[in-house]
Amino acid sequence: MSLRSFVWPVFALLMGIALGGSLFWGAFGPNVTQQSLEHLAPAVSLPHPTKEENDEALVRYTLWLAILTGGLVIVSAVQGYFLLRADKTARISAEAAQAQTHNFSKLERPYLYVFNATGLLLKEDVEDPYHYIEYDVANYGKTPATIESVVAGISVGKIPGELGSAWRWHSLLRLPIMLPNEKRTKLSLDVPETIVINEYADEDTPPIPAPELSGDEEFYVRILIKYRGPFTSDHETSVCWRWEGLSLASLDDGRFTYTR
Repeated sequence: MSLRSFVWPVFALLMGIALGGSLFWGAFGPNVTQQSLEHLAPAVSLPHPTKEENDEALVRYTLWLAILTGGLVIVSAVQGYFLLRADKTARISAEAAQAQTHNFSKLERPYLYVFNATGLLLKEDVEDPYHYIEYDVANYGKTPATIESVVAGISVGKIPGELGSAWRWHSLLRLPIMLPNEKRTKLSLDVPETIVINEYADEDTPPIPAPELSGDEEFYVRILIKYRGPFTSDHETSVCWRWEGLSLASLDDGRFTYTR
């Protein structure tokens, strides 16, 4: 049995002794006893206590009261120590539980990655040929991912343009659940007709499609996927590529490339 289990009984015992001593002194002290006896038997002549005897009794009572008060102070201090330690223990336990929940949320959740951007490619076997890019999506988390929305856009400017509204017909939404380690390849994104695509060629390079840019304009491709897991929600994966040279390269900018 720990010391903590004795604190309250000792505290109650000392309080009872102090209260009982005070009541006993008030009811049966020298002055009260003498007055009671004189009232009950006025004819009996009893010796009156001297002032020295009264002072000595008062000193003894005060001493015992001081001892009991000191004991109460000690017991209160011990109890306060245990209360503070219990509060600290509870706070540490709460912080540990919160950290465990946070770690669980980080580990036991889906992680969608968008990568392997390829393009520009030309769709030729249609009546109106058009350019597009391809990319892959994979879930490398420990739990399945349920895709809630997909937003993508191709733009030309100094920074990536607005994504616009979410797609309702995207192939990822046809089968919105991605199991752990599932990978979907060759997903496509069409280049808007407003962006001019020409062909680049030189002595060492065969003709390949390339965006027509002027001044400090850049060609950007951005994809944003929102999803949730069995135990977590509000996840986002955003990727952005920029046309550099003759291919797409990942844009290292936390505003447009991140995983949450």
